[in-house]
Amino acid sequence: MRTQQIESAIANAAAYLHSKQCANGGFCTDKMEYLEEANASDTFFAIAAFQILGLEPPNRQQTCDYLHSLLNQAQKHFDISPRGSIPPAAFNYLYFPLYTLYRLGVTDSVNEWKQAIARFEMTLPEESNSTEMGITQQWLVRKIRTKKIWGDLPEKQPILEFVLQLKHKGGFGIKPNLLETYWSLAVLQELDYDLRQLNDTRRFIEQLQVKETGFTNTVDSLSTNIDIIYAGIFASNLLKMEIPDLKSAIQFVGMCQMEKGGFARAPVALPDIETTYRAVKILQLQQLSKL
Repeated sequence: MRTQQIESAIANAAAYLHSKQCANGGFCTDKMEYLEEANASDTFFAIAAFQILGLEPPNRQQTCDYLHSLLNQAQKHFDISPRGSIPPAAFNYLYFPLYTLYRLGVTDSVNEWKQAIARFEMTLPEESNSTEMGITQQWLVRKIRTKKIWGDLPEKQPILEFVLQLKHKGGFGIKPNLLETYWSLAVLQELDYDLRQLNDTRRFIEQLQVKETGFTNTVDSLSTNIDIIYAGIFASNLLKMEIPDLKSAIQFVGMCQMEKGGFARAPVALPDIETTYRAVKILQLQQLSKL
C-alpha cells in the first residue's frame, strides 16, 4: 500500500470507529440503528485505536461515565470494593473499564483501586489450552500491566517458568505457533526478560515468513489473518528482526478493510472493533516508519 492509500485506510477506519459509539459513550461492534449494547472490550479497543492515531476519543465524558458504571456493576456482582481483594474471575470484568480509564488519564478513579490491585494474586493455569492460542498469555500481559500501573511488579520467576516451558523448537505453544509466540514474548518483555538470547525463536519466526501474505501461524499452515500478521510484525519488532515480506503483509491488511472502514480478520469475514484496532496499529507503524 502506498502512503496515500494508508492515510485513506486510516481515515476510513477512524470514521468506522466513530460510527460504533453508542449514546451512553461506550462502543459496540454490532451497533445498529435500533440496537445499542456497548461493551467493555469494544470500548477499550476503540479508545486505544483513537489514541494510537493521536485523535481525541469522541464524547469523552459519556465514555468515562459508562466505564464508571461498569466498575459499579462489577463491584455489586462480585461484592468487592476498591479496598478489598479481587477474586481471579472478577479481574476479567474489571480490567477493560479500569485500564481504559487509566489510558484516558482518569487517575482519581484508577487510584481508588490501588489497594485492591496490590492485593490481587496472579494465578497461573496448570497448562495451556491448545484451542485458545495466545489467550492465556494475553491475559497474563494484561494482569502484569495492571499491577505495573503502581509499580507493583508480581513475582517474576513463576510466570517466567510458566511461559518458558511453553517453548519448543524456538516457538511457543503446545504446537508452536506465531500467535502464542508473540504473546509469550510480550509477557517476557513486561517482566524485563532479555529477549536478545532467543535466537532459536528468531529462527522459528523466519520459518513462518511467506512471500504471499507476510506470515503464517505454523510451519505447516497456509492460511493467515490479521491476528497472525499482527503477531508476526510485533514479535519481529520485539526481537529486532527484519521483515522481508512486510509489503505483502501490509497489502493483506489493506484487503481486509470493508466498505464502511472497519477491518475483518480476513478478506471474506465481518469487521469488528478489536481487529480494526490491530489493523490501525499496523498501518500507523508502517506510516511512521516512512516519515
